[in-house]
Order: sequence, then structure tokens, then C-alpha cells
Amino acid sequence: MNADPSARLGMALGLVFTGCVASANGYRAGVAEGDRAYRAGRFRDAAQAYERAALATGAARDQDDARYRAAMACRRIGDRECAQRLLSPVAARGRAWDHGPRARLELASLGLESTSPDQVGAAHRALAMMIEDAPDTGPARGALRLRLRALDAPDPTRAASVAWLEALARDPRIRRSLLLESVLAERATRVEAVGDQAAAEAAWTEVVQAVPYPHNSHWDDGHLALARLQRARGRPGEAIETLSRMLSVRESSWGNGSYAAPRFDDGAMLQAEIFRDDLRDASRAADAYHRVYSEHLTSLRRDDALWEEAALRRRGDPEGACRVWRTLAREFPCRRFAARARAAMVGCAGGPPADVGCARGG
Repeated sequence: MNADPSARLGMALGLVFTGCVASANGYRAGVAEGDRAYRAGRFRDAAQAYERAALATGAARDQDDARYRAAMACRRIGDRECAQRLLSPVAARGRAWDHGPRARLELASLGLESTSPDQVGAAHRALAMMIEDAPDTGPARGALRLRLRALDAPDPTRAASVAWLEALARDPRIRRSLLLESVLAERATRVEAVGDQAAAEAAWTEVVQAVPYPHNSHWDDGHLALARLQRARGRPGEAIETLSRMLSVRESSWGNGSYAAPRFDDGAMLQAEIFRDDLRDASRAADAYHRVYSEHLTSLRRDDALWEEAALRRRGDPEGACRVWRTLAREFPCRRFAARARAAMVGCAGGPPADVGCARGG
């Protein structure tokens, strides 16, 4: 007697579900085993466990994940052939997400390490293609750095790197992408490294003008480099203006929270130093140092700035210097200038605040 069709369908679905669960469990168990081995430094065992995880699942994305992990374990033990074997099917899938581009980047990296000129040339072409075809992706940034290292290594003049970067910067696809500011900054860094100050100044100017803040991750580096060049070339006033432009974006965003780039405090300190040493304007320098303390609240240089401010104020405003020393000793009691500030306050009204007895190295 034939079974009911609905019963047969239920049995088939049950078998499929059971198989899917077993597949998922096998994949998770393999990955967990691989992770444990990887953390323990047993990279060969980790690679084998990850490969078993890849074989246990029918999901393409999980297969890619497990094979990529296995390839990275093989790289840790220097087994290039193993890494290439595992990465090749991941890279060949051509997916725009996740492991595909990363696998292509790793394969190119392996190619650059080869002793075969053909493999090295193919790796350079692959990296250039990743950059030109998908410049807005994270792997494109990795490909840019990787290819530049390979071009720089045999060429202390950086001529090949600069020529390639200039060609990239003219490419309409790059100019429309997020990668443009990195291309321009890498070029400026290399131009400056070979000592051509005029060309470096022009290159850094393009970095800060081509991409506005906050989209330009080199906004602070670019302005700092440009200001230092202007100062070195005898134009401290222009350096001050450059640093003011750098910091102005922070001031304009203050009402909605600070978007401060990592080196804004370096720029503020440099501005104060130029006022003091180049323009011989002690009053503006003291005010600039105070702004480092008052506006850059996460900076580790706030106590340095207060010490420099007090040193400038003590000449014409001893009471002002006493106030700064007191702030320094009270707010930064265990930092390096606190003891000096308390010693300097011997002649101040009220004397120094009590020593809190910081432990050595506090």
C-alpha cells in the first residue's frame, strides 16, 4: 500500500532539515576546534580543523569563511602552497562582499613574495585591478599599501611609486572615490621623503584641498605636514593660517560634539610654538598654549601646554603664571610637571597646594 503523499513530503522535509542541522553543527564544531588550535599556536592543526569545517557545510559563505581561516593558519607556518590552494576557490567566486576581495588581496600578497617574475608581475596587476575596479572598498586600501611597499623596496628614489600614484590620481574612477585622499597623501609623503620641499608643499596642499573634512582622514596629517614645510621655508605666518584652517573645523562642530582628528592637539601645540619661537609673540603663544589645555580635553599634552603657558606668563604676568601653576598642580598632580609647578609656586600667594604623594611612575 502506498504511503500518503503528504507523509512522504513530511519525511523528505524532515531529512533535509536533519541534514541541514548536522551540516551546521559540523561547521560550527570545526570552526571552534580550529579557533582553539589557532589560539594555542597549533596552526597546522587549526588549518586542518577549518578545512573539515568547510567540507561539513553546504553554505558557500561558510565554506569561504572556513577556507579563509585555514589559509591564514597556513600562512602562519609559512606554507604558501597550502594558503594558495585554499584561497583560490574563495577568490574565484567573484563575490563583492566579505572573503572574496580579502582572498584576492592575500593571493596577491603571496604572489609578491614569489621568486618567479611572472607571479610577481601577476600580483602587481591583480593589486592594480583591485584598486581601479573597486576603489571604495577596504581591500582596495590594503592593495594600495601592499603595492606601494613592493614598489618602494627596490627604489630609494620612490620614482616608480610617485609616477603610479600620479596616474591613479588622474583616473576619474579614483577621483570619484573615497580612495583619492589616500592616493594623494601617499604621493605627498614620498615626494617629501626625497627632499623636494617645494613639490612636497604643493602635494600636501592638494591633499587638504581635494577632499573636505570630515571625509578626509588625512586632514590633520596633511595640514601639519604643510605647516611644517611652510615654517621650514621661512613663512611662519602662512603656517599659522594653515593650522588655523585645520582647527577651524573642530570649532565649527563644537556645538554638536567634537569631531577632532587624532592630531588636532599636535597642530594646536605647533601653532603655539610658532607664535613663541618664530613670531616672538609671547602673549599669543601663551593664549595658544592655554587653548590646548582648555579645548583639547582628551589630549595627553594638556599638562605640557600649561607648563609652557606659565613659563611665558611669568615674565609679564606673575599672578597669571601662579594661576596656571596652581591648575597644573591641582589637575595633574601625578604628571611630570606637577612637582615643578609646586616648586615654582613658593612665591605665589597662598603657596603651592599639598603634595598628594603620588607613587613613582604615577
